[in-house]
Amino acid sequence: MRRLRFAAHALFAALFLTLAARASAAPEPLGPNVWSMQLDGGLFAPLEATGAGPTAGVRYCKHLGPHLQGGMLTGWSFKRAKQEGPTAEDPETNVELARVDANLVPLMGFMQVDLADKSRIVPFFGFGLGWEWLMVHKFDHQTGDQFKARYANAAWESYAGIGLQLSYLWRLNSEIYYNGGSLERKYVDPNGVTRREAIDVNGVGVRVGLDMKFD
Repeated sequence: MRRLRFAAHALFAALFLTLAARASAAPEPLGPNVWSMQLDGGLFAPLEATGAGPTAGVRYCKHLGPHLQGGMLTGWSFKRAKQEGPTAEDPETNVELARVDANLVPLMGFMQVDLADKSRIVPFFGFGLGWEWLMVHKFDHQTGDQFKARYANAAWESYAGIGLQLSYLWRLNSEIYYNGGSLERKYVDPNGVTRREAIDVNGVGVRVGLDMKFD
């Protein structure tokens, strides 16, 4: 969580510097059929876990007007939790006793609204809705046991930020986002009964992306 707060402070500092930039008129568009793609990276902190992990993503969309975009987004977020403890041979040295790796992958349709058109500073917000997958892999180094499971369900994402228009083709976006969802899996218990298990993937993150227009 400390890394997430640091990243958020850096993001806000970048936003204030961006807001201090002088607004200028944007060049004429490439043409009526404009698309764009954003590549981004940052940190994501699940509310049900401690600390933040890396995240990366891509958004691909059609510009439906000077202020409205619609398309698809996907990405990847990673979180690792470890249990450490002393060994019998050396009680003063901690080693990894167990580890859990979690990989979260969304696939969503989204809409984005730009609140400015012909200015260098572009506030924006967006909302995505679709499907998400969570892959969990647990290791127990003491027993040698491993556990793998995959969870999936409908999920959503909302985000807001400020973009710095470097040119008509290139824009640097700084965003804060929220991911929401309860992903599920079915499994058969030792008594042969089919049960349902759910994991909440609600969390908040920050990211910086480079957006490129083309037609």
